[in-house]
Amino acid sequence: MLEVAKEKQSDLIKLSSIAGCKINSIFTVVCYNEATVFSSSIQKENTMSITKTKNETYRLRIYIPEEVKASLGIDKKVIEKRFKLRSEAKKYELELQNKIDKILSGDSTSQLERTGSIQFKEFYHQVWWESYKAGQTTSTLKPPSQATIDGTEVVFRKHILPMLGNYSIDFLNQNKQVILNLLTQKAEEYANFKVIRSYVNSIFDWAEELEYIETNRISKTIRRIKATKKIKLQEAKNDEDLYLSQLELQAWFTAFEEDLKNDKILFKDYVLFYTTFFLGDRKSESYALQWKHIDINKQEIQLIQALDKYKNPKSTKGNKKTTFQIPTELADLLQSWKKQQKSELAKFGIIQSDEQYVFTYVDMKGNVNSPLHADYLNNKMKSVKRRHKELTHATPHKLRHTGATLAKQAGTSLEAISEALTHSDTFTTKTYVNTSNVVPMAVGEIAYRNLKK
Repeated sequence: MLEVAKEKQSDLIKLSSIAGCKINSIFTVVCYNEATVFSSSIQKENTMSITKTKNETYRLRIYIPEEVKASLGIDKKVIEKRFKLRSEAKKYELELQNKIDKILSGDSTSQLERTGSIQFKEFYHQVWWESYKAGQTTSTLKPPSQATIDGTEVVFRKHILPMLGNYSIDFLNQNKQVILNLLTQKAEEYANFKVIRSYVNSIFDWAEELEYIETNRISKTIRRIKATKKIKLQEAKNDEDLYLSQLELQAWFTAFEEDLKNDKILFKDYVLFYTTFFLGDRKSESYALQWKHIDINKQEIQLIQALDKYKNPKSTKGNKKTTFQIPTELADLLQSWKKQQKSELAKFGIIQSDEQYVFTYVDMKGNVNSPLHADYLNNKMKSVKRRHKELTHATPHKLRHTGATLAKQAGTSLEAISEALTHSDTFTTKTYVNTSNVVPMAVGEIAYRNLKK
């Protein structure tokens, strides 16, 4: 066998000298002339090239020998990768060449073969999870919050691991149809499928990064899977289900007023409902308001933070900081509540300060000045609805849709509504505005003004 190889090597050297070609370290001859590119090897075709692209990146094209495809977890004859620097492309080229050399030389227990056989669930627990919590698996500036981490754990435990956990990383990466079938079925069952798709792709990206697999082969495939369940739910909803009409909204105001008059709700809850509606903000932003954010004399409110589900302050969505002019009605309500809250806190020896949250409650543990639970306003609205059967179902988020929609019906521009909702662009705002086409003041105030006309 060795003699045959030496004989072929000799023939290749002769050929290269005749054609003015070059022979590389693994006896691959590459010849270039005006008409052809000739390549031959005692190990079969294995050519790599690095070219500079128009956008100033470097494209590495790699021809993979048939004998090494299975070991590398690759089923294509040619793969391409892009790099910012030529040196990065060259480094990757040399590393891959080394892997190919080892496999071709008989090292069947290559690193990729050993690591690629790891089960999906083992890779998740042993490799990906800690890296994810440290913020290493994404390009975001900060690690994920505890609330996000907890949500991610639930998604993997309930949905992803039961589905993919017992397969090896390498098997799934080489068998696109398997993962395509499994995720397509999940998309038909689970409305928030895009989260599952993102996490699965992150797993394989990280496996590629740490060289458990040569390349993430499933990324393009799973991006084509449609969020079927969510699409069906959206199509089943009528526009009128997404927001309250003027009459329906007025009924909610009337119900809250009656319940306050009959001592069925606290004054604090009444003010919270009005504040959330007038601002058209996210309930988590109302919960995070402190007195230092409210200037009653100037009739201004600053929305600069929100509360997570653990009642910890966090940035608003999109890191927006917005100052709202508020109507006299809301300023008067807040002024009255501030006086009442001061008196109530004093009974417990608590001095009201600028740092004091505007809305607090006595929690299940007996804490008398606890920030509001994430579902606080939802639960208060449910209790009002139980006492007033005529009310149309509504949530704090539906109030936000309602304010935006009624403001648009009143002739307010989409750009003004977008600013009032603290959206980053009007594209997002369109999902809140459920009428065809067409706020300077908060969206809730505009809707309220039109109720009183």
